[in-house]
Amino acid sequence: MNILSNPIVIVILVLVILFIFAFVYFLSRKSSGQSSGPDKFEELYRKISQDIKYAVAPKHIELSLGVNDLVDLAVEIWRMDQRLVKSMSALPENQQKGLQISIEKLKRYVGKYDIEILDYTNQKFNDGLNLDILSVEKDPSLPAPIVKETIEPTILVKGQVVRKAKIILLTNQ
Repeated sequence: MNILSNPIVIVILVLVILFIFAFVYFLSRKSSGQSSGPDKFEELYRKISQDIKYAVAPKHIELSLGVNDLVDLAVEIWRMDQRLVKSMSALPENQQKGLQISIEKLKRYVGKYDIEILDYTNQKFNDGLNLDILSVEKDPSLPAPIVKETIEPTILVKGQVVRKAKIILLTNQ
């Protein structure tokens, strides 16, 4: 008995061939942009993937060479200010005022380019802060962790972190 003489086999073969033609037709329409309308799932997928990309994108910006130099300048201004504070008692009053005025002028200069310098020394530590912890020291008498010392400040350009602060953390644990 021939297998093609069975009517059930013939019906199954015809259905398989029709399915193959329908699949090929659907693929050809999809690739030529003639689909019956925008696929809602595809549109939703694109929107969700864009939202995810935005949510996990780094919160800092790429800077041009000139702005990188200004960021380095901001860090150096902060360092000079810190050194000035430590050596104030050794300087005559007129030199203290002159140096303080110069530091303030330099801070205003970088401020014109929307550059902010953030120092966290003696501030309460928060895990959400964008900081690099260089070392941790323990003090059980503290009620909450604080930043003992800022080694290098956070630098923001137009509100975006471009350089994270480096700190020494003082904790009670």
